[in-house]
Amino acid sequence: MGELMAGARLARNERRMDDALLGYSQAAELARDNHNPTLLAHALRHVSDIAREMGRAEMALAAGKEAVDLVRATPGSPHLDLANALRVTALAWQGLGKPAEAAPLWREARDLYTSADIPAGVKECEENLVNALGRG
Repeated sequence: MGELMAGARLARNERRMDDALLGYSQAAELARDNHNPTLLAHALRHVSDIAREMGRAEMALAAGKEAVDLVRATPGSPHLDLANALRVTALAWQGLGKPAEAAPLWREARDLYTSADIPAGVKECEENLVNALGRG
């Protein structure tokens, strides 16, 4: 699975988005087959992000929501994993033109990034809240 993820990461860095999406999707299926929710959530976050960048907001939303659900259901998952999954899901909602759906996810992610002392994450969340709803 590591090889698939590495290949997908390289494809994304090289802006070969179709290859990156395929690689992360294959890694997600392998993680699903191996009952590895942590790696599945990680791969799905990337699927969501790439799909959104490619203009596939519905696909991005489905992958992001599944990633959030997996992280929430996995005992001991790092808070940063949840924050990152919430982030891509909020971005997908925004891509669908539904900022009101994104707002609670941005708020939760902001709180998690704050507790993890990730200023860039906090800033992104706050900016998206202001842009989406005109308030935080």
